[in-house]
Amino acid sequence: MKALFIGAGATYDCGMPLVWELTAEIRRWLTPEKLVLFNENWKSQGGGWDHDVVSCLVSLLENKNLHYENIIGAIEVECSRERDQSKRQSYHAALGFVLQTVYGLLMERQVKNTRYALAALDDFSSIKGMAENNKPLWVFSLNHDCITEMLALKFGIPLKSGFNEEVSIPMKTANGSIHSFLFERLSRKSIEENQYDFFGHGEFGINLIKLHGSLDIFGQNDELSYLKIKAVENDPESLSSQIQLLNQINQDIAVRDGVVCTNENIYEDEDGEIQFLRKSLLSGTHKFTKKLSQIAPSEFLSLFKGNLNYARELICVGYSFGDKHIDDQIADWLSFSATRKLTIINPGINVCPEGMKHLSGQVECKPVGTADYFTQLSDKKPTVLKGMLRKARSLAREKIKRELTGNG
Repeated sequence: MKALFIGAGATYDCGMPLVWELTAEIRRWLTPEKLVLFNENWKSQGGGWDHDVVSCLVSLLENKNLHYENIIGAIEVECSRERDQSKRQSYHAALGFVLQTVYGLLMERQVKNTRYALAALDDFSSIKGMAENNKPLWVFSLNHDCITEMLALKFGIPLKSGFNEEVSIPMKTANGSIHSFLFERLSRKSIEENQYDFFGHGEFGINLIKLHGSLDIFGQNDELSYLKIKAVENDPESLSSQIQLLNQINQDIAVRDGVVCTNENIYEDEDGEIQFLRKSLLSGTHKFTKKLSQIAPSEFLSLFKGNLNYARELICVGYSFGDKHIDDQIADWLSFSATRKLTIINPGINVCPEGMKHLSGQVECKPVGTADYFTQLSDKKPTVLKGMLRKARSLAREKIKRELTGNG
């Protein structure tokens, strides 16, 4: 049995950013001058951050050796070691602000690139064959986007993420009308009782575990149940439009009432009561630690560890092996049996990752792009037109990366 593990590079061909691309976007938008102006405005309204916290974030943004996860990790460290309560609150606010910036820029990419991504996913059609040969196909993802869900909808592959209920939540829009959002729901009780909904052995479909939260997953209520946006009438484009509409409702309330909550989406229910959905993105250096509160369900890490054991081969696509809590799990899985194999798909990899070198006999590195890899797996030879379109997308994608990062 094969399983897929996907990192940021796996959705690069679909228009989503790599870590240094997203870092460049953050730096381009959040300049030191803009940050200082933001803080002055917040102070004029009775809020604002401590001067040392602003200086710290400016210094981190100006350090070109740090990518955005390094920056978030550094703020986490300052927040956890600070003993002055007021300054600690400022660091916590800065941390939330950067996470919200990451969410906003990723959401913008997801929404703007929806049709581009759907066209690019033509090159990923062999995943359906993989799902048919590995019933079910387990997919473990570190990505915050909805590309895997879009792929499943595009190719008619059933997909489950462990969520075991379907709910409709009515929300008021700016013009007073009611829009009913469809969600999948996973209650805290279901998590505690291990009542996840996944495909069983021999069933066709994708079992998707999103380890680091997602644009479409939110924490709900004090007990912290989870909601995941469901596509409307199996339309893959509706995932992006629903995320965009949910954000628009939040922004409309902020403009109308001046109610702004960091890393939460606010909405009015049918009775006019304000409700909150907590964004689930998990980023930084201290993922799944007790240093700071995090919304992404830590239980999913156990699901990853347990269900990885069903696989004889793990195909890691677009992952650079930079998360210790993930790398350790993969190394342990590989160590358990000499028959297990790790295949790494990454155009920039030529040697076995450092943490896996003691297992290098079970590791195969393929320095090839994601689209190229899945195209090679397909039984159908791409037409000349499709080949030309893929080349055009690749050139356009590389141009965007160069413009953002200043290198190829």
